[in-house]
Amino acid sequence: MKYSCVMTGSESTSASAPYSLHDRLGFRVSRLAAIMRASLDKELSQLGLTRLEWCVLASIALEGITAPSGIAENIGITRPTASRTFKQMRDKGWLVQNLTEGDGRARAITLTDAGQDLLARARVLVDAHQARFLDKLDPQAAAHFLSALDTLLEGVHDRFDDP
Repeated sequence: MKYSCVMTGSESTSASAPYSLHDRLGFRVSRLAAIMRASLDKELSQLGLTRLEWCVLASIALEGITAPSGIAENIGITRPTASRTFKQMRDKGWLVQNLTEGDGRARAITLTDAGQDLLARARVLVDAHQARFLDKLDPQAAAHFLSALDTLLEGVHDRFDDP
């Protein structure tokens, strides 16, 4: 299904302008997110991995974030959700949580060898998944699209239980 937006300028906020649900930013972004989420969930499930677990693996190994609170903030989830996820991943043997040097209370999370192996296999799926969508755009359009998304997300710091 193709979507087109015919409203421009002040028409887009006018109560008298024709309304089309499919022209709304929220509808389009939500629909794209739902499609991408469902397809990635299906692919990652082949590895016994959830999107949230992928986000944890990537935050630790690819972005170098090891503090539990930092990982939760990076992903945009609540602390209780993060704690449950870390426990499940420890139970699966994918990560370990150790006390950091110099602070008996601070903890650092690292991946086990099994977690590193899973990360490598999942990275191939995640990269291919993203490429299937972004490759529909020429490189300049993709860069503009991602930049526009960054602009729309500026100042938004909500926490969700489903990133």
